[in-house]
Amino acid sequence: MSAREVPAERACLPEVPTELARRRLSLATIVKFFGPGAIIASLTVGSGETVLASRMGAVFGFAVLWVVVVGTVAKAAVIYSSNRYIVLTGEHPMSGLARVIPGPRGWFPLLIGALAVLSFPFVASALASGIGGYLNKVVGGAAVAWGLVLLVLAAAIAWFGWYALLERAQIAIVALKVALVVVAVFAANPQWLDVLGGFVPQGLGYEPFVFAEYPEIAERSAWVEAVVFMGGLGGGMYDYIGYAGLMREKRWGALGLPGRDGAASTAGPLELADTPEERRRVRGWARAPLGDVVLSFATMGLTAVAFIITGKEILGAAHNVPSGNNVLTYQGDVLGIIHPVLRYFYIVAIIMVFLGTMYAIWEVYTRTTHESLSAVSKRVREGGVARTRRWVYGYVLVGGLALILTGADLVSLISPANIVGGTVAVGIYGFGLLVLERRVLPKSFRVGRTGRLLIAASSAVLLVAGLIALAQYSGFLR
Repeated sequence: MSAREVPAERACLPEVPTELARRRLSLATIVKFFGPGAIIASLTVGSGETVLASRMGAVFGFAVLWVVVVGTVAKAAVIYSSNRYIVLTGEHPMSGLARVIPGPRGWFPLLIGALAVLSFPFVASALASGIGGYLNKVVGGAAVAWGLVLLVLAAAIAWFGWYALLERAQIAIVALKVALVVVAVFAANPQWLDVLGGFVPQGLGYEPFVFAEYPEIAERSAWVEAVVFMGGLGGGMYDYIGYAGLMREKRWGALGLPGRDGAASTAGPLELADTPEERRRVRGWARAPLGDVVLSFATMGLTAVAFIITGKEILGAAHNVPSGNNVLTYQGDVLGIIHPVLRYFYIVAIIMVFLGTMYAIWEVYTRTTHESLSAVSKRVREGGVARTRRWVYGYVLVGGLALILTGADLVSLISPANIVGGTVAVGIYGFGLLVLERRVLPKSFRVGRTGRLLIAASSAVLLVAGLIALAQYSGFLR
């Protein structure tokens, strides 16, 4: 049976937990239902923000803060729509898109999936190269050699499940590192009126010292630099397809019904009866992914703001821009403003943070690939995640090793992935979700008018910003 022929199943949503039945989400309820979003946050908080947000603060100052707001709100709106759909229907959005978008069967999810999958080796190699360059500065040895070893090590840790021994320590270190950066913000004593002014949308221009001391950065379009940052903020489609799939682990809403908690499920979307009781359940269950997304993206956004402020006040003031093999070297100065001994903590923290992120991407990328292909292939769907995992590991490992051998630095490697997978693909996905919801859900069960306008505007901003940056990055537009 093809993806277009999968029938809808008529049933009722499970009863809503008491906490979600209340009209307003309390902070305690949001924390209680914080699940898959924590995994996505762990992929960027403490690693991506350490590099790109600090770099933005150093080269642009506070003027780039508004980009955090736009990027965070836009991505949160699109991803909430995605996660809401799977919770209410029990069907992954990629499967739904394969069925409802006109044209050749499955072309839309294959396009989104391809943009995500193409980004995998770039992200993996960027992380390995970044920490490899740092170890080159700290203990010596070739940066490329360190990168190769670390990528293979991360793959082995993920494949054999060794990371459980390090997970709790890594989480504690990330939390402490982020907390210390927040303390460093106040220790740096920025001009708070200038900070607030940075949240007003404005043109972006490099700080004067960048032109004299970092000509290779000054030659790069400020728009490209900002969009690369926005693309990495909170992750990209290479994370989000798997993010929606992780909702199955929580068994929220329709995913708690028999036969709908596994990636191999062939059931179509749950056909909900438009009754007062069902509308009440829909409102309640929709709050679970809402709280998860809000807390996740708020955490990532606030962390990025903290790193931008310290990047401006500490790194920018010293003219130390994270770049090349020094992409992770200077951030120790941020913690050093609190106490010099914390520079040594930074060495341990950054290694643990990057190793943890490099570990986590393998499982998320496996789920992203599996959800993309199973939407159009019965063979992949029935083969299960385990079979997909073998191919993903091999592809990311071989592609990542090849990219590391080019000697490119973290920013160079991450740029195409963040532009394509972090903005363009997310924008396209957002427009597809609007069509999907309209075709599948009764009018009273869809996101409200304000929400639809926000999703449409967010999708347009991400798509247009990404396409302009891609044209400039490729040399087609100046």
